[in-house]
Amino acid sequence: MLRRILAWIAAVIAGVVLGLGSAWAVLKFGGASFTEHYGHWVFSRAAGSTAAGPYTRAIIARDGLLALSAREAVYFSLYTDEHDRPLSESCVYELNGRPLDARWWSVTLYADDNYLARNSDNAHSIDATRVGNDAPWAARISPVRGDATNWLSSREAKRGFVIMLRVYNPQRDFRPSEESLPVLTTVSCAGDAP
Repeated sequence: MLRRILAWIAAVIAGVVLGLGSAWAVLKFGGASFTEHYGHWVFSRAAGSTAAGPYTRAIIARDGLLALSAREAVYFSLYTDEHDRPLSESCVYELNGRPLDARWWSVTLYADDNYLARNSDNAHSIDATRVGNDAPWAARISPVRGDATNWLSSREAKRGFVIMLRVYNPQRDFRPSEESLPVLTTVSCAGDAP
C-alpha cells in the first residue's frame, strides 16, 4: 500500500514538473512557431486568431498584445536594425514607407518594457492621418526631434525598444512583403556603437 502511494506521489510530481517545464519552454521559445519574417519585420499569424490554442494565447498575453482579428488589423514588430542589432535610444534611425493597401495604419514606438517610452515629447506614434496614405513618407526615430517633420521619440526607450506597425482593415489582396513594409535605416549611433 505504501509503495502505491509513493508511486502515485512520484507520478504526480513528475507530471507537474513535466507540465511546468513544457509550459515554460513554450512560453520562452514557442513564439517563433507562429511568426513570419518580412525583412526585419516580424508578423504573428496567431495574433487575434480565434483558433489560437492555450499556449499561443499565453505567449500573446505575456507579450501584452491585445489583438483584433486579421480582418480588422494585422501587426508587425521591428526589434532590430538592418544590421540585426537591437534598436537603441543612442541611435538615430529613419523609417521610410509607402502607401499601404489598407484603410488606416499607425507606427508606434514601445520602450524596452513594452510600454510607451516615459518621456514628455508626445511623439510616440505616427499614422496615415498625419503623413497621408497616398504618397511615400519618412519618419525620424531618435531621442531629439531635430528638423524632422515626422518624429518618433526614442528618449527613455533604452536599448531593445520595439517599433510596431498596425495595418487596419487591410484590403483582401494585402500581402506583406519586404517591398511593401517600411524600411528602417540607421543614420548614426552615439559612439558608433548601439
